[in-house]
Amino acid sequence: MKNLLIVVVLLSALMISCNIDVEKKTEVDKTTTTKKIEDNKDQFSWNKFKANTKNTSHFDIEMKLEKPSVFMKYQTEDRISTSPSIYDGVVYFGSSDKHLYAVSLEESKLLWSFKVNDDIRSNPTIVEGVVYFGSSDKNMYALDAKTGDLIWKFETGDIIMSSPNVANNIVYFGSYDGFCYALNTNDGSVKWKYKTGDAVYTSPAIGNTDVYFGSFDSYMYAFNQISGDLVWKFKAGGAIASSPAVANDKIYFGSDDHFLYALDRINGNEIWKYKSTQVINSSPAVDENQVYFGSYDYNFYAIDANTGILKWNFQTEGPIHSSPGLTNNIVYIGSDDFNLYALNTKDGSPLWSHKVGDRVHSSPAIHKGMVFFCSFDNNMYGMK
Repeated sequence: MKNLLIVVVLLSALMISCNIDVEKKTEVDKTTTTKKIEDNKDQFSWNKFKANTKNTSHFDIEMKLEKPSVFMKYQTEDRISTSPSIYDGVVYFGSSDKHLYAVSLEESKLLWSFKVNDDIRSNPTIVEGVVYFGSSDKNMYALDAKTGDLIWKFETGDIIMSSPNVANNIVYFGSYDGFCYALNTNDGSVKWKYKTGDAVYTSPAIGNTDVYFGSFDSYMYAFNQISGDLVWKFKAGGAIASSPAVANDKIYFGSDDHFLYALDRINGNEIWKYKSTQVINSSPAVDENQVYFGSYDYNFYAIDANTGILKWNFQTEGPIHSSPGLTNNIVYIGSDDFNLYALNTKDGSPLWSHKVGDRVHSSPAIHKGMVFFCSFDNNMYGMK
């Protein structure tokens, strides 16, 4: 009887131990899963121009190769040169009709619009329920993403075409008054600003500790994100209207001097440059292998991200101002020939194109297998 009691006690202890182990494993699995979701949640929300704070315009996903159909189309009263941003089931974009729009993805229904005093060519950025964007009326705006109510606005000395980037509770952007700005997100007060030699059209990219701006004065600048101290600056051969991207320990951007540059992100030293035959206003998209961009020479290029060697190019029928949207298998680009193109990332072969009524300066946004873009024909399009 005593031996039987010992066996029962041992079996009970073993079962309790197994249950504890299972509970611990479940807790670990839940923690790991939650961590994975938290680590990757931003890559599935194209909530700003160029998709993320580093401006890589890259989503680590595969898209279907077949041509999608237009499922939504929203018309404004004037041309649209901004790029759409998606946040919490809503598409946000600005128009030259002086309105910022919020349109429901599910119903293609206008939720709200906000009127400013001049056209909007700054792409909206939505972070933690707040929409940030600039206008040619010289103001940077912060709106409630749900209601469109004004939270604050900040006036600069000239028009704003730069698209804001947000990190550290700071909104970074440039103005045609020549300043790079860093404002507090809670009230729009100035944290720091830096005067360059000409207009700042580009949208800043955020690295580990630095933030990068290009200026029409031909310099690419690196500042400490918090203090605004100048870390380095690099002089290109012409104005910089191509927004920088941070990847592979490099800064990639184009210039009016026809070159696409790759710089060391730490010290700003040139690593390589590739020459097209015309101005490069298109902002590059980058993954770990290739950098993609368009040129006013009508061509779209794929360059080895580490060596600067041409991998392939694709010719459109017009200048390319649009900046690409990139997935693992497809790169999307607009052209002044009125088309949005989908190209195979491996060899540049065309998968499909969609023609609209005017130029596509807009850069495509990608969301849950859908592609969104805008056109000078006054419309915002959604395809799936």
